Amino acid sequence: MTQQFHLLFSPIKLGPVTIPNRIMFAPHGQALASQDNLPTERQVHYFAERAKGGVGLIVLGGSLVMKNCIGFPFRNLVSDERAIPGYRKIAQAIHDRGGKVFAQLSHQGRQADSRNSREPIWAPSAIPCPYGREMPKEMEKEDFDELIRHYVKGVINLQEAGFDGAEVYSAHGYLLSQFLSPHTNKRTDEYGGSLENRLRLHREIIAAIRKQVGKDFAIGFRINADDFTPGGLGTNELGEAAKVLAATGELCYMSVSGGTYCSMLMITPDLNFPLGIYVPLSAAIREVVDIPVVCVGRIVDPVHAEKILQDGQADMIAMTRALVCEPEWAKKAREGELDDIRQCVGCNQGCVARTSLGFSISCIQNPTVGNEKEWGMGTLKTASKKKQVMIVGGGPGGMEAARVAAMRGHEVTLYERDNELGGQFNILTKNVKSREEMGGIIRYLTSQIKKLGVKMNFGIEVDAELIDRERPDVVIIATGSTPSRTGFSPAKPDVDKLPGVNQANVTTYWEILKGGINAGDNVVIIDERSDDRCTGTAEFLAEKDKKIKIITRLPYVGMGLPPGSSGPEYERLFAKGVEFYPFTLVKAIEGSSLVIYNIYSKQEQRIERVDTVVLVGYSNPNNALYHALRGRVKELHAIGDCVAPRNCIDAIFDAHKIARTI
Repeated sequence: MTQQFHLLFSPIKLGPVTIPNRIMFAPHGQALASQDNLPTERQVHYFAERAKGGVGLIVLGGSLVMKNCIGFPFRNLVSDERAIPGYRKIAQAIHDRGGKVFAQLSHQGRQADSRNSREPIWAPSAIPCPYGREMPKEMEKEDFDELIRHYVKGVINLQEAGFDGAEVYSAHGYLLSQFLSPHTNKRTDEYGGSLENRLRLHREIIAAIRKQVGKDFAIGFRINADDFTPGGLGTNELGEAAKVLAATGELCYMSVSGGTYCSMLMITPDLNFPLGIYVPLSAAIREVVDIPVVCVGRIVDPVHAEKILQDGQADMIAMTRALVCEPEWAKKAREGELDDIRQCVGCNQGCVARTSLGFSISCIQNPTVGNEKEWGMGTLKTASKKKQVMIVGGGPGGMEAARVAAMRGHEVTLYERDNELGGQFNILTKNVKSREEMGGIIRYLTSQIKKLGVKMNFGIEVDAELIDRERPDVVIIATGSTPSRTGFSPAKPDVDKLPGVNQANVTTYWEILKGGINAGDNVVIIDERSDDRCTGTAEFLAEKDKKIKIITRLPYVGMGLPPGSSGPEYERLFAKGVEFYPFTLVKAIEGSSLVIYNIYSKQEQRIERVDTVVLVGYSNPNNALYHALRGRVKELHAIGDCVAPRNCIDAIFDAHKIARTI
């Protein structure tokens, strides 16, 4: 064991509970609960995987205390007695692997959605959340009593299930956070007005929980140190609130975060934000309380985590996405295997983007997430027969296939027609500043396949004759896709191509980002993707002081970006004067003019003096080699875009799944 991280791997007492190290798997929704909001076997394996990977404390998120606050599907209802057997399995699995387990008790308040429960949502005041826009019921006295009863029912269930503690959730704009903030609490009774009154419900809930659980059960508290919300609270007043609550003597630690649904992008800050974004906030809270403080917010590197502890900015490090991405983060850090840590790149594509839509949690880099029972640690076995495996294509899919096949003991050779690995993924990550961090995916896969002894051949265009000569046992085709000039809706649905789409001044985003085409001063981007291929291209051109217009048929540009990620993109693009044309289609490209029209009003207009038209649309699969090999290769597979052009997360998932079978 390395001594490099002696603080990170030192034990810490949170009240009556001793945690074996300073690493917390922070609470978060996984969308892995059952349809009736009970714990599932998938959750058992999901959390057990992180405990097996060396995490000291796991805090279950998405543990809601009442039905009327279930805003997203497949979350747990912690106050339901039927949940006890499932929670018991989770607790036992974590304990068996040396970890401790708490659950976060939450009520979403006005940030819930009544479509799930068919009951009115609650809030301190009848002020709707600007995100969900649903008018809540202003809570009455009997509602307070019922809420406290459900918090207590929740901890009774957790104790019965063998949990070590619970965390009271008053961050991110949920119900208790709403009571604390004058932005959402306009009450004139004993629960509104002064800070003391706005904390009254917090103190009542904490006191009721402590009375129920006694002294041998830990109670933590999660609080914002900045709401990042106009009219909300900043660090000074939230520091005062933390000080008052810590002084009750009932809390064992304080976990610090930031943001509300009025500042959605701050709740799970993505790669647009710096690493360790909330460390200064945890340091500010730590100065005013005398209980351990937990920090969170884009902490992905053990060296950084250790430095935070050394500098006294926090007592414990909480991570969500870093441990979703790399369940063995703690184990690898402890053993000094830093190059083998798969570091989160903050894209939010597999975690936030999926769970916010009700899909189970995943990860762009790690397909085992949510599939731990079948694909988790210890499930990847050495193949019974060693095979010669040829992989054609060195993008993320081909690299993941090479990694997994080599781990199974096969002799793997990877062919890439370019002179470097990464494929089309490099086009964005090497040319758009805001996407550079995602290049970490390629760096990790490169280091792993080198370490595993994968043979790599560059600058070779593989054809059927080469494969005939090499005679591999298995061929995996990962040749990707190429942007298409079709699919851009013209005025007449029966017309194959947009009129004018083949003009010399029309190009694709690939050619722009790769430098194959130099755009003129006035650029129109026609967008059919609504993701970072469009916004990234616009950002690339805006940095070169081009005047840009983006045309999309959708209600807004960037609809396909993960929740919260579009805000920083818009800030950069609007600052550069980029113009958006939503609900708009292009009828024709006529020389240096575009004829466009609103898809609802049908009103046409012309955009004149256009130097360059950039197409951000769909792609065609590069599947000719795959079809040429059918019947000529005994074991042939195709993965990723050459099957159906999708996204990086899909290519890596395909690759992992196939490579396990060969």
